[in-house]
Amino acid sequence: MMTLTDKAVDVIRDVCKGEFEGLRIMVQKGCSGFSYNMGLEAAAAEDDQVLEFNDIKVFVDPGSALWLVGATMDYVDNSSMGSGFVFDNPNTPPPESKGGCSCSVKSCG
Repeated sequence: MMTLTDKAVDVIRDVCKGEFEGLRIMVQKGCSGFSYNMGLEAAAAEDDQVLEFNDIKVFVDPGSALWLVGATMDYVDNSSMGSGFVFDNPNTPPPESKGGCSCSVKSCG
């Protein structure tokens, strides 16, 4: 499945502060590659894969799990670029070329 750096685990732990059981990661494939959505959750859904990193849980739905195999999530704190989670994902597809995707045709996603 995926891995988290120590820094990412520390940040998730600080954000959850015992109020949430874990972090949900969702992956959507679109014209320009993947987009990642995250949210704090009180519990896993019935069909989630539950990944444990020390005392941190990450919940991943079955569709997103396919795209996260071999991925690494890190947290960067760069004052010039801001801070946040970043993904190194070997499964990221190349961007569509030659107008292969058009939001006006409802095919973006």
